[in-house]
Amino acid sequence: MGFWDSFKKIMIGDAPKPEEKATPPAVETATETPAAPAATAPAGDSPYRRVKIAHGARGWGGPLIIEPKPGKNLIYCVTGGGIHPVAQRIAELTGGQPFDGFRSKADFEQIAVAVIDCGGTARVGVYPMKGVLTVDIHATSPSGPLMKYIKETNFVSGVTVDNITLLDE
Repeated sequence: MGFWDSFKKIMIGDAPKPEEKATPPAVETATETPAAPAATAPAGDSPYRRVKIAHGARGWGGPLIIEPKPGKNLIYCVTGGGIHPVAQRIAELTGGQPFDGFRSKADFEQIAVAVIDCGGTARVGVYPMKGVLTVDIHATSPSGPLMKYIKETNFVSGVTVDNITLLDE
């Protein structure tokens, strides 16, 4: 197995067969409990709200509209060191569940948005390749072997908490 095949297997993993899918393990950290829906929730049955995320200074892509839904409500944080402030802010505003992707794993279908810390060429394309909206805290643009999957409609970079705006009030 070559380097990129090994790397892909580590980053993406083997796709589970439908009958082997299991629910993700319980999240252990206190910061990853579901946020309580705010009083500003839109009319209707959904406890979730939408946010708009624009690129930051020297960033690229977007803006993205993030709207968690039942079964697809994880604000998946892959930045190391717990939940990044950008992921925490998205979770607070949307009512989504912050989830530390380094401590546990979830199916791509459960992720509303992935917040990454990648200034390189690998992780920056993994989540767009899997159809997951991606927010990079570094000001990056499409590059590397997975750049063909990175589009302005599924990726935004250079994001800080100041680039996140609540749409549903």
